Amino acid sequence: MKHIKIGITQGDINGVGYEVIMKVLAEQKMYEGKTIIVYGSPKVAAYHRKSLDLQNFNFNLVTTADEAAPKRPNIINCVEEEVRVDVGTATVDAGKAAIKALARAIEDLKTDKIDVLISMPVNKESMRAAGVDFSNHTEYLAKAFGTNQHSELFVNGQMKLCYVSKATSLSQVAKTITKDAVLEKIVALNDSLQVDFGVQKPKIAVLALNSAFGDEEKGAIASAISDAKNSGFVVVGPYLAEDFFADAVYKKFDGVVGMYRDQVAVPFKAVSYDNSVEFSLGLPKICIAPTMGVGYAQVEKNCAEESPLVQALFTAVDLTEKRDEYAQLTKNKLK
Repeated sequence: MKHIKIGITQGDINGVGYEVIMKVLAEQKMYEGKTIIVYGSPKVAAYHRKSLDLQNFNFNLVTTADEAAPKRPNIINCVEEEVRVDVGTATVDAGKAAIKALARAIEDLKTDKIDVLISMPVNKESMRAAGVDFSNHTEYLAKAFGTNQHSELFVNGQMKLCYVSKATSLSQVAKTITKDAVLEKIVALNDSLQVDFGVQKPKIAVLALNSAFGDEEKGAIASAISDAKNSGFVVVGPYLAEDFFADAVYKKFDGVVGMYRDQVAVPFKAVSYDNSVEFSLGLPKICIAPTMGVGYAQVEKNCAEESPLVQALFTAVDLTEKRDEYAQLTKNKLK
């Protein structure tokens, strides 16, 4: 198994991010095949370690990813100035600290100092108060990489779902559902299923926008499906979302293209919350976010669920192996 370097950003310093990170990295089995580096603040980490009474846990402070030790929890200080921790609260300082950690980690990801990035949860309002128009990690990372064709991909053992519209208001969603937009996501999902998940001939379902077949289903969505089929893709739909999830039709497909975020995020999290991740589809590097929130209500109660980060670490290894296998397969075909 290839040894990989994984960067984990600290996320919101007022949430449960450090509790989850420290508890997970206290387990030696987490380091098999990987070197792990946290991008954050040693002082903030020390605050949370003390509040949780994790006396036997210590970070290895390094200045660069090159210095990271393979079997220790490494940390790079990304926040030079003093930063105030206000547990369970959205603050500007927390937003600034999260941005600095992300910026340093992205820089190292771009220059191949780390192989994979795992982004711990942040508070959108804190990020915006700190001067960043933040909707989700995928959008933020796509801007950093200059990638236009991208999407969040919700991944668990049963489903892989992305969506078309970036609109945050339901009243604006229909305007963004065009043939090109739907077709773009079908192609992107198909490519990712092949490259990242090892599916040779993906079977993809496409959801309807409305609860009954209307103009969008008969027009843009049907046209995109037709064009995809003509290009050799295996695509079926559109399906009414309610029946599709209620009848577990998703089990017949390798991936699903929905029309907007909540249409796929809600059933996804209802089916499997703990053993799931959010993968940034369409980026040149592997970027993952654990399926969890900042957890303000759980801070300092020593009860935060660790499984989302564990799943993200396992997924990081799996995706890396699949990309390497695909690259080797493609290389052999070209010979």
